[in-house]
Amino acid sequence: MRTWHLLALIPFCLHGQEPPPPSTIAAPIRVDLGPMFATAERTTPVTPQGVETWTNLPGLAQGSPAYRFNLYREPLYFVLKGNRVLMHTTVNYWFEVGLRMGSYIKSMGSCGLPPETFRKARLGIQAEVSLTPDWGLDLKLTPEEPLRIDGCHITYLGYDITDKVLAGMKDNLAKATQALQGQIQDATRLRPRAEAAWLQAQQPVELAPGVFLMLNPERVRLSPWTSQGKVLTFTPEIQIRPAVCLGERPQPVPRPLPPLDLSPQPIAPGFSLQIDADLSYEHASRQLTQQLGAQPFDTEKGRFEVKRAVVRGKDGWAYLDLDLKGKVTGRLTLKGRPAFNEALGTLVLEDLDYTLETKNWITSFGEWLYRGTLRKTLTEKCSFFLDKSLKDLKEKTKAGLNRPLTPQVALSGDVDAFRVGRVEVLEDRFKVVARLEGVVQIGVNPDAR
Repeated sequence: MRTWHLLALIPFCLHGQEPPPPSTIAAPIRVDLGPMFATAERTTPVTPQGVETWTNLPGLAQGSPAYRFNLYREPLYFVLKGNRVLMHTTVNYWFEVGLRMGSYIKSMGSCGLPPETFRKARLGIQAEVSLTPDWGLDLKLTPEEPLRIDGCHITYLGYDITDKVLAGMKDNLAKATQALQGQIQDATRLRPRAEAAWLQAQQPVELAPGVFLMLNPERVRLSPWTSQGKVLTFTPEIQIRPAVCLGERPQPVPRPLPPLDLSPQPIAPGFSLQIDADLSYEHASRQLTQQLGAQPFDTEKGRFEVKRAVVRGKDGWAYLDLDLKGKVTGRLTLKGRPAFNEALGTLVLEDLDYTLETKNWITSFGEWLYRGTLRKTLTEKCSFFLDKSLKDLKEKTKAGLNRPLTPQVALSGDVDAFRVGRVEVLEDRFKVVARLEGVVQIGVNPDAR
């Protein structure tokens, strides 16, 4: 089986060479918290319990001072800052304090009752979202101190009545944030989804008949969380040794999900993959021999034909050994620089010319052999087609990067750039080195089943 590999991990793809450094895919995972915020708004009471009900001040005997209040909240306001969820609301309230006198309560003071307007205060709570190395989700809640927008501060017998009035709504906000925590945990379910995605990422993806993409994931690193609007984003950087292999379907060796490596530095989304496309000298020799066929070369001195062509390489050059029969009988050797033709997706030989030894050997035949069509024909014929085009591989890789990993998790990406770097001349083959660069991301759809 002949193999094209993208920083290949499997031994038969390396051909005895040291494995190159791994590539990475930085794939942002975006979790839309908008539906969860809407649920929090819908389920959080607009008023707390006990409105407009006289309540004794705690710690004092029956028949002692009491208070009553009314309060309603305005819509909840959510802000995402990095990995922090800030939930705020403005509350409108009034309250009154009094003394119980039998069945009658004598008012001793009020705030926000007509002819005054409702007083306002701002309540808030923060939730800091974080991941643990074992792929758990942690939410740390921090209530904010109430901010009194238009002051109304009555302390009666040592009690701050305002705090008593706001306590019920503060409790409602805390419960709403705790419920939000459960929703985020349920929506993401990170560890089972990460395990499912990790397992799926190890499976070969058939790009075309007999062409398979292997990601070969090794390690996952996480950058700090970011946010935009109502979307929370965290970017795992997946260390991979991807391979594109031809032939039989590869059989992956299962690897367990590794611990999460938490990185303090941001990770830019994107990927850069090296492609090594091999063309063995044996395969190139067969191609050239077939292209030349039994084509005769007519010259002013007579006719000859190429019976056999052998391609080999040494010291950065490609050599052609040609066995001729006819007016010229013997072996000629030409050499040229191998280069990759991006337009055709083929390997070509530039500056093709006879070697010094061959020039000395054909001197006896005269200038007519130099002036013949042999070298020109070889220059045209020395276009070695690889089994699969590198240009086609770009599109196939793009297709392989757009697929579901699980019902709730989908991989999507695009190949932005395709760059051919160099052609290496090795002991048994030519190797074309190129790179694919692009972007890739992972989307989470909590509602998918």
